[in-house]
Amino acid sequence: MILTETRERRALSRILEAVARFRKENVVERTRQFQDKVAVITGSGAGIGKSIALLLASSGCRGIVINDIDGKKAEQTAKRVRSLGSEAKVVVADISTPEGAQQTIAAASQEWTRLDCLVNNAGICRRGNIWDEPEDQFLKTMYINLYSTFLCLKYASQIMKRQKSGSIVNISSTAGITGGTMGPSYGATKGAIIALSKHAARSLAKFNIRVNCVAPGYIDTKLMRDVFQEKKQRTARWDIVPLGRLGKTEEVANAVVFLLSDNASFVTGDVMLVSGGRTS
Repeated sequence: MILTETRERRALSRILEAVARFRKENVVERTRQFQDKVAVITGSGAGIGKSIALLLASSGCRGIVINDIDGKKAEQTAKRVRSLGSEAKVVVADISTPEGAQQTIAAASQEWTRLDCLVNNAGICRRGNIWDEPEDQFLKTMYINLYSTFLCLKYASQIMKRQKSGSIVNISSTAGITGGTMGPSYGATKGAIIALSKHAARSLAKFNIRVNCVAPGYIDTKLMRDVFQEKKQRTARWDIVPLGRLGKTEEVANAVVFLLSDNASFVTGDVMLVSGGRTS
C-alpha cells in the first residue's frame, strides 16, 4: 500500500514537472516572438483592450500605445503594462476622427520608429430596435465602431507597408455574424468590420501584412453589464451559451495575441469566434 502511494506521488510529481516545463517553454517562446514588437491597442483603458495590453506586455512586447478617451483609465493600464516590463505610451484621443486616429497610430512610430501590431478594439453598444433606434445613435455607433476601425487600418497600413510586415486584429462580435440582439447599429457595424477586415487582408497580403477578426460572444465586461443592467438579464444569456457562462476578457485576449503572433503566420482574412459555442 505504501509502495503504491509512493509510486503514485512520484508519477504525479513527474506530471506536474512536465506541465511546469511546458508552461515555461511556452512563455519563453511567446516572449521571444514579441520582444522587439510595438503594438497599438485602441480602447485599452478597460475590459478586453486592457486584457490584450497586459497579455502582450507579459509576452515581452517592447512598446504598447494605450489609446482611450478616458485618460485616467488609460494611465492605469499603462502603469500595469510597465510593471510587466514593457514600455507604454498613453494617447488620449477620439479615434472616430481622422485627427485622433492619426495621432494614435503615429505615436508608435514616433516613440519606437515602427509598428508591428494593431488591435482595433474601441467600440460602443446601445440597445434598441430597428423601428425606434434614434438616427443619431445609429450614426454614433457607426463612427465609433466602424469608421474608427477604417481610419486606424488606413494609417497603420501606411507604416506597415514600408516595413513590409505587420499583423492587425479587429474586434468584431458574434452579432456581426448573427445580427445580434442588442440593437441594429451594433450588429451592422460588427458585420461591416468583418467585411472590411477581409478586404484589407486581401489587399495587404502582398506586403506581408495579415488582418484577422476576433468575434467575442457574451463577455463579462462593464459594457456588457451596462447593456444588461439587471442580473437576470445577464444570467439569461448564460442559458443560450453551450458552456453555460459568460466569457472572460482574458480568454478573448488569448485569441487576439495568438493571431498577432508568428504562430498564426498563415492565418489572414479569418474570423475567430470566442463565444462558448454561442453560434454552434
